[in-house]
Amino acid sequence: MSNKITGCVFDLDGTLADTAPDIALALNKSLNDAGYRQLPLESVKRMIGNGIPVLVRRALFHVEAPDNLAPDVITSMLSYSRKYYCEKSSLMPGVENCLEGLKKRAIPMSVCTNKDETVAQMVVSALGLNTYFNTIVGSRPDLVKKPDPSMLQIAAEAINSPIETTMMIGDSEVDAATGIAASSISVIVRGGYCHKPYQELNVTHLLYSMEELLDIIDNQYLISG
Repeated sequence: MSNKITGCVFDLDGTLADTAPDIALALNKSLNDAGYRQLPLESVKRMIGNGIPVLVRRALFHVEAPDNLAPDVITSMLSYSRKYYCEKSSLMPGVENCLEGLKKRAIPMSVCTNKDETVAQMVVSALGLNTYFNTIVGSRPDLVKKPDPSMLQIAAEAINSPIETTMMIGDSEVDAATGIAASSISVIVRGGYCHKPYQELNVTHLLYSMEELLDIIDNQYLISG
């Protein structure tokens, strides 16, 4: 039985780009404004994955601050994230070559991220990736965040890709659960912000690097026209 790929949907943080330094910058400025200590980058990395509200609540718990501060700190962090959206972020290894290869193979691509949609669009543009993606689906009030599959379904529909033949490519347990919940082809690339053992993710493909993606598509899937 032949397989095919009709589209690729990418997570942003930890998959396309190492955005943790900018996320930590915005978070720490917000914590400082609230009178609390800053967190080291590695601690922030362990909190990334479910959007700013969850990140802030995890950070407040970590610094032993009351949870009722969350609404103000969330607002503050969102403001800082729109100001310092790409000060220190950089592409993950192999991303540019992978995207260029997918483009040459005429595979449509979109982004599905729990990052605020406006900030996500700014980051993608600043990193020079906007020409690869037909649409960017991010966090907004009318959408339930990943691992709910609805954001992925919207991102796939935007590139006219049936969900069963769409690859959801991410770095974390959130992305793995999203791809599985949507019945898409779930792909996890090691080296991002994953908080669970990789062998427990039960994804279709577990990659050591983004460079492997093109080989998997070429060797295991027939690309539809």
